[in-house]
Amino acid sequence: MIHLLLGLLLIAPAQLPAESVKPADLVEVALVNYHRGKTAQCFATNFLDLAARKGKLAVSRSFAMLALTSPDLKKYPLVIFSGDQRFKLSGKEITAMRNYLEQGGFVIASAGCANEVWNASFRKMMKKMMPGQKLKALTPKHPIFQTLYQIKTLHSSLGKKKPVLYGLKIKGRLAMVYSPVGVNDTAHAGGDCCCCGGDEIREAHLLNANILAYVLTH
Repeated sequence: MIHLLLGLLLIAPAQLPAESVKPADLVEVALVNYHRGKTAQCFATNFLDLAARKGKLAVSRSFAMLALTSPDLKKYPLVIFSGDQRFKLSGKEITAMRNYLEQGGFVIASAGCANEVWNASFRKMMKKMMPGQKLKALTPKHPIFQTLYQIKTLHSSLGKKKPVLYGLKIKGRLAMVYSPVGVNDTAHAGGDCCCCGGDEIREAHLLNANILAYVLTH
């Protein structure tokens, strides 16, 4: 189902200027909630505008918000799974994410502000959801570092060692990018959002735009 959706998007509105497409035809990115409503409190939508302008992609400038177990999940080519609290997915939630990934969906998973509690929960979840499969480090040669913006290296907002992204492949297809360091881009998230001493990837807005373009063009 998701493969068919992506095919239609690439044929028509995704590669047209967003201004020429009706709102109902715009590609949407979903921010999912899970474990009784947990999700990222701050995740900037700035990258959606960058992807629309730089890549001339017809994408919505705002997130769709829905539960991980929503039957509508399959309608979204890209979903964001993020947070900064301990969590444990239910069996239904694990099945929903596995099915979404196996059916052609793509997930950006990120610990808000590099929260280690969230990272630990995420690693436990992955062992249950994808036993026997490992997330592997992505090198700067991967297309997600070049799709729209050339990103030669990633930088920590706290000046720590260079952040590393990890990818999950399913049947040879990159289906998930996981960042232990936040890609939430709280500086552009508005409101009272801040990392409050936590760590983020400085290039997060460019990286997220690249990933979205990658998902819609591969």
